[in-house]
Amino acid sequence: MEPTQIQSDMEYLAGELPHRGANTDGERAAAGYILHRFRKYTLNASLDEFHSIESYYYLFASYYAEFAIVSILAFWSALGAFCYGAVVFVAYLAEFMGYHAFSRLMPHFETQNVTARFLAQRPKRLVVVSAHYDSPRDALFTNPQFLPRLRAAHMAVVACMAVVLITCAAEAALGLAEGYPPLLLAVRWTAVGALLSAAFILFHSAVHCDYVRGASGNASGVAALIELAKRTAETPLEETDLCLLATGSKETWMNGMHHFITSHVPDRESTYFINIEHVGAGQLHYLTGEGMLQVMPSAPELVSAAEAVAGDHGATPACLRAVPTDALVPLARDYRTLTLIALDEDGLPQDWHWYTDKLTHVDYGVVHRAADFAEAILRRLESDGP
Repeated sequence: MEPTQIQSDMEYLAGELPHRGANTDGERAAAGYILHRFRKYTLNASLDEFHSIESYYYLFASYYAEFAIVSILAFWSALGAFCYGAVVFVAYLAEFMGYHAFSRLMPHFETQNVTARFLAQRPKRLVVVSAHYDSPRDALFTNPQFLPRLRAAHMAVVACMAVVLITCAAEAALGLAEGYPPLLLAVRWTAVGALLSAAFILFHSAVHCDYVRGASGNASGVAALIELAKRTAETPLEETDLCLLATGSKETWMNGMHHFITSHVPDRESTYFINIEHVGAGQLHYLTGEGMLQVMPSAPELVSAAEAVAGDHGATPACLRAVPTDALVPLARDYRTLTLIALDEDGLPQDWHWYTDKLTHVDYGVVHRAADFAEAILRRLESDGP
């Protein structure tokens, strides 16, 4: 092992660069560095350019604020308001699961993924090992004291959207009987008030909050990815085509992963995804399931491979509901997927989207174990077949 190389990679990404915010010069510089490092181990490395929105803060704020329009429309037509609100609600759920809906209408900016491929002599499968390299903004809702309640707050927001729809539907139905309880109006506008508050918090965060260094999230995952490139070059896989994918614009809601899947359309029968995220500090875990809205189970084959080698790398299973990862996109599209992540004693990524996510808080031993663990899963998957 070369602990100094992992450390130097992280020192450039989270030290020399002040940040790697999506669609910024810092992200572009990081992509160039990762490409240079990949090309030390394979000539089959390249930038994959695409366009992404500026911030999901603006995107989700616009969805929440739209329910004020829905409620205003209900003064003229409750049925029309319900139909329009249902479209907005379904679009929001699709957007949250990594599909593009109203985000197609927003301004887009240049960004890029970085890929490195290692082709096997007798390929039976493709494994995509991913790690996003852009760094996030902090926000009012990413404060470590609030983070344990983030999922509950999001579920409350979803419930408020549902309340607006239900009251519109009830008003439309009761309107046929010439009247409806005034309580419906009070309940609806209380829900709208909560949604507008959430929209204000997101808009304020987009305007006033700063990019963070992103040492653990996710320079650590990228350093592990580069280490994996080195090891694969030294000891190639025999029956597995390997694609190392450093995704850009993850922090604008997983747009790098979305672009990779929609532009490459990997075969579901022979493709696996292993996502390495936030492995700079804490206890190393492999996720058996994840998802803020609903639990999406990880692939049994990958969980089995991870379980078989976990003891050698100090890794334990976990189910993550608190925050989203890049794995959400392939999971929602029914690809066989597994996330490797480090969590603190509360089951949360340390310094997630917070200004304290600096190199001084990184445990490089955890980054090494993450690279070891990812390699062991790959080789176990190859030995187990098919």
